[in-house]
Amino acid sequence: MSLPDREDPAFPAALKAAREARNLSYSDLARAIGISTVMPSRYENPDHSLFGTPSKDTWRKLNDLLSSPTKFQESTNGKTQPLSAYSVDELISEIKRRGATSVQISF
Repeated sequence: MSLPDREDPAFPAALKAAREARNLSYSDLARAIGISTVMPSRYENPDHSLFGTPSKDTWRKLNDLLSSPTKFQESTNGKTQPLSAYSVDELISEIKRRGATSVQISF
């Protein structure tokens, strides 16, 4: 499912819902697509005094990130897979995809 067009009045609410469905903070989302950390809040809040509409390129990045399901969101028969079902490499890749610049694991 794609995000509505960046100028569609439904865009701010759809962006917020998609971001929250991925459990991403404003900062996580911003880092993941390479924008300032204040911008997602401005895109989601039309009542904000500095409300803004993303550029076409930023909208594309948002749409690419938030519109395609990841294996961590997919479920089998409505049940989410436990983290133990994934390899360490898969988990690290997902954490980095969500915006982490580094991951350290200690056993």
